[in-house]
Amino acid sequence: MTLDIHAHLYHPKWYPRPFSESLTHDYLNQSMARGRPQDAARAEEVISRLLSDDTGERTVRLMDKAGIDIKVILVLDWGVELGEAACSIEKTHQDILGICARFRDRLIGFAGIDPRRPQAAQLVEHAFDHLGARGLKLHPTGPWTLTDERTQHVVELAVRRQFPILVHVGKTLDILNDQNAQPAALIKLARLFPDGTFVAGHSGFERFEEFLVEPDLPTNLYFDISAWQPLLRSDPPTLLARLSKLVLAFPDRICFGSDSPFFTYNLATSEKGWVNFVADFVAELPTELKQSASGILRGQDIFSC
Repeated sequence: MTLDIHAHLYHPKWYPRPFSESLTHDYLNQSMARGRPQDAARAEEVISRLLSDDTGERTVRLMDKAGIDIKVILVLDWGVELGEAACSIEKTHQDILGICARFRDRLIGFAGIDPRRPQAAQLVEHAFDHLGARGLKLHPTGPWTLTDERTQHVVELAVRRQFPILVHVGKTLDILNDQNAQPAALIKLARLFPDGTFVAGHSGFERFEEFLVEPDLPTNLYFDISAWQPLLRSDPPTLLARLSKLVLAFPDRICFGSDSPFFTYNLATSEKGWVNFVADFVAELPTELKQSASGILRGQDIFSC
């Protein structure tokens, strides 16, 4: 079984306008870097067409082509920081978690919240108890921290239900601030909730080495490798070196992730290429590491921790 522990569904109605504009800007820059400049006036339309899926059907078809059995779909809440989306955060949860419920054997939904919202706890509880969410996504890229009282309250709701908490760590969009999304902050949170299960989104990108040197790293902390794919194209040796360091340190705590559709553009070749690369990487590990690292593609059984 292959489980993608870090994925999303996209439609402009669920995301603040500045985020959609940022996606277009990145697409234009990537196209220029590849020597294929795009018409700026059409770029937003192209991005929306490539990424949008407000039924889940496109995502499941893509999973079939890429050999992915299950995707964890994370709700993102940037409304307080960037301005509210066309849909309220309540409606966004209803829509996205409703899609996950429709494809319950293929899609697992996580609630996502900015703890600064006055009704953050109530929204998360409703998502857990009535909308079928099975985990919590935190994206601490605003002026709130992982260990303030509001954040701890929503984290406690997930821990009480034995649901995993996936936290963005490391760099982010230029329109957001990663000051509070650092390895040390997540380590502290994991220590505060020893009965919880925490996943470092993107493993902190290039800051993953800060986890490696932390003495007595909490054993309830896992790592996903989503959004590492650009290195597969631009610098494969660095990608292999980073993966090797991470797996050598935490062979039984690494989870496969894609951050689709934002890093795959809903292209089966991109998704399948990333799955195959990781599978080949695990297959070529030394014998003493291979068995403990064999859970990477199945999400290390994160839902039974």
